[in-house]
Amino acid sequence: MKANSINLSVWMFGKAAPAALFLFYYWACTVDGWNPVFRYVQAVSLVLAAVLVWAQVSYARKRKLFDEFARENLKTTDSICLRVAYGLMTAAALACVFADFSGIVAGYCVVGGILLLTLIRAAIFAVIDKRGM
Repeated sequence: MKANSINLSVWMFGKAAPAALFLFYYWACTVDGWNPVFRYVQAVSLVLAAVLVWAQVSYARKRKLFDEFARENLKTTDSICLRVAYGLMTAAALACVFADFSGIVAGYCVVGGILLLTLIRAAIFAVIDKRGM
């Protein structure tokens, strides 16, 4: 491993940071009561999430992070995560219909699902990459 190379499992878990900030942003938008501090919290969390996404995309564009083996592992991970996402979003939709959730709770299901799916994707990739499947 080169001195300036990055651990791909850490890279995948790092991609969850913008999703966590987006969940935090959604919370700040839906909190009851009005406080001017929440406007700043919303702005900072959204801008920080955008900067993280931009930094990750530009870093990945400048360096070849994934070799051919890692690309195949990522394809396998993404195919598994597609099934997981389908299940998560179906469960969230059915819960919203049958439990008569409000729109705010439905939004939490969506942004929470995004964060959960990002963490599941990173964990699956780490397992597949470690085992060399």
